[in-house]
Amino acid sequence: MQVMDDESCAARSLKDNERRILSLLVENQDYTFKEIAKLVGLNEVSVRRIHHRLRQENVFHTLNIPNFSLLGYRMLILQNITVTSPFLIQTKRMMGCFLDEWPNCVCCHETYDGKILVRSVWRDADDFKKAHGFFFQKHGTDWIAGEQIDMVPLDHCSEILRIKDIT
Repeated sequence: MQVMDDESCAARSLKDNERRILSLLVENQDYTFKEIAKLVGLNEVSVRRIHHRLRQENVFHTLNIPNFSLLGYRMLILQNITVTSPFLIQTKRMMGCFLDEWPNCVCCHETYDGKILVRSVWRDADDFKKAHGFFFQKHGTDWIAGEQIDMVPLDHCSEILRIKDIT
């Protein structure tokens, strides 16, 4: 694990050209360096240099988001599980169980107030219901104080994540 000192964690301000380049990439990730250069009034070499430097400094990342509906999944399940106090120490282990046992688990996070947030995609409600029942039959329910489940329908036109602007 990489440990960062206070200097490397310090907030970084973007210069005007850097902000404009990032805004254009958010607007359209398919812009070429040449197109960006023309739009921001720089030469292509400068845009490449700025882009490379920002990426090296981890100012932005490339992220691939699967279109789950085209992969046959029809619903996104959002689970908010509250863990009982005697079992709080096992929260990380239970998160690992979700990630290991549910291959369609998109992400699993722990909150600071004793909750586990699970995001998973399913072909239909019956698939989720069966997997949910099997999971809690295997791991028990003593560790759960409560669970909220939300279902979000997916279709080929839905966009779960949309970033409009960085400014």
